[in-house]
Amino acid sequence: MNFIRSGKTRIRSTFGRLRTHHSGRRGNAAIEFALVTPIFAVILAGGLDLAMLVFSRFRLEAAVSNSASYALVQADMVDAKNSSDLAEKLAVMIASEDAGGNKHASIVVNNGASADYNGTKISIRGMPGRGDACYCPSGSAASLVWGSARTCASACPSGGKAGKFVVVTVKQAYTPLFSSLGIVKGDSIDASAVIRAK
Repeated sequence: MNFIRSGKTRIRSTFGRLRTHHSGRRGNAAIEFALVTPIFAVILAGGLDLAMLVFSRFRLEAAVSNSASYALVQADMVDAKNSSDLAEKLAVMIASEDAGGNKHASIVVNNGASADYNGTKISIRGMPGRGDACYCPSGSAASLVWGSARTCASACPSGGKAGKFVVVTVKQAYTPLFSSLGIVKGDSIDASAVIRAK
């Protein structure tokens, strides 16, 4: 009988130690959870912020791409008579995709007629008479240098041929959650295209 009693005592002693060890682990899990949760929250917020930036950038690029496609299809409008109408139609396309009113667009048709959209209204300006000239522009869409008018299809200094061009530039206000990281410069994102119409 002593043998059975000593076995029961050992079992009770072992289970007692396991209970003590198990209850101590509950406290460890709570501490680990408290330490890891803020790290996961920051990673989740950063991922969400980056996803929203990419989504906004894709929408902006889509607006510019749609305008560029329309300009290519309507290449016959790049002339002295219709260039103001083309600039206005491109601005209307961009404005129709701007639900929040936070986009600003500038469209220049062949260094002449242009349209500006400021988030609320479209204004037409420029000289549509230049629509019949051909140019050899250089630089990027944001800082395009038109140069002087040339004979259409003549050789350009850069190696291409003189033609008629449409420039579309769109800028949208965007402030990320983590603005201190410098992912977005100047609290806005932009997209632009230079389209050779003819």
